Amino acid sequence: MSEEQLDFDIDDPWESEWKGMPEFKMTPEIPLLTIKVSFKTKKDIDAFSELIGQKVSPAMENYWFPKLNRKSFSEKKYIDEP
Repeated sequence: MSEEQLDFDIDDPWESEWKGMPEFKMTPEIPLLTIKVSFKTKKDIDAFSELIGQKVSPAMENYWFPKLNRKSFSEKKYIDEP
């Protein structure tokens, strides 16, 4: 890699472009405790699923209790009004 490739423009004026934009803070969901649960039968899986109020399947490895309601931000947008 040449020195020319490493010469980044550190004085990027992103701050001047960000004026007036809404503040965004990411708050990660961090579990207090994670446990591993094993089942012997399908009946046991169904009972656990009913107990936690969530569908338990082999495709899903992690569950939050109570269920974590994840928000979707992909359809959100901000409109600048004059």
